[in-house]
Amino acid sequence: MHLTLIDGKVLNIVTGTNSCQSCPLCGAKPKQLLEIADFNSACFKVTEKNLKYGLSPLHAWIRFLEFVLRISYKNDLKKWRIKEADKNQVAARKQQIQEKLWLEMGLIVDKPKQNGSGSSNDGNTARRAFSDPRKFSDILNLNYEVIRNFHIILIAISSEHYINSDKFRAFCVRTFEIYMNNYSWYPMSPTVHKVLIHGYQIMDSCIVPVGVLGENASEARNKIYKNDRRSHARKSSRLNNITDVFHRALDSSDPLLSSLCLKKRQKLHKKLKFPSEVIDLFALIEPPQIAHQFTNETESLEAEDEDEDDANNFDPNIELDEENYDY
Repeated sequence: MHLTLIDGKVLNIVTGTNSCQSCPLCGAKPKQLLEIADFNSACFKVTEKNLKYGLSPLHAWIRFLEFVLRISYKNDLKKWRIKEADKNQVAARKQQIQEKLWLEMGLIVDKPKQNGSGSSNDGNTARRAFSDPRKFSDILNLNYEVIRNFHIILIAISSEHYINSDKFRAFCVRTFEIYMNNYSWYPMSPTVHKVLIHGYQIMDSCIVPVGVLGENASEARNKIYKNDRRSHARKSSRLNNITDVFHRALDSSDPLLSSLCLKKRQKLHKKLKFPSEVIDLFALIEPPQIAHQFTNETESLEAEDEDEDDANNFDPNIELDEENYDY
């Protein structure tokens, strides 16, 4: 079992990280993230047992969006910690950027929701913002390469394809150097640091692509939990209510039941083509195979699963067709 359907707050708890500003994998503090410009610094040595929790790619989109917005708000002052005398200038800059994002990209950022359930910064907003790196970087007045590289990294870790960890590491090193050359006054957020510095290590420790271990499934269940609790659970006590919700979740998560509508859900899912930079990071290798003990019925099973066998006989030397890769 892999505990990967979690966000940053849960990760801090399970790894024993006391501060939300520290890296949950290596424990690097904000001051170290601010001062250390060496990608291979000993301070970034990761604790091996913390690599098993995945990259949380779904929440990474939101955290990256908030990260670049915070830099942009303070870019004129080039100060990480803002004093009382500078707060009005930062607030004015923030309002200006919010208006530009709304007028030019139709995005509402850093605004509280009317129902009180968090802010307007969500995954869809982040994807739409990074989808046009040139315009987004111009509005924020940030380095275009940083924004573009962030977008490529986010798409790569969200895909369900195997990624070449060496290529990914080299790409993150270039991104890290560009960032430190332009914004060394602002420390990386724990999520950005985790993806850039430790992303390739997490990929090496995973037996499946990191995108497969994303927290998409748990987030998609939230609205189902609300409906089950309201319409399909006893109201006699809180314990009975949550017990019924739990049992219904167990039933609906059964592989057989959840696969009934799989084809329908796949048709509704709109897929986009991968950028060429992302395809360059993919690993054209045969995925690891798990040995099985077969009985005398192997021949009949092979006849029924001929298509599956063709998919497993993947030739690592074939020429990559970009049009067959989407997300």
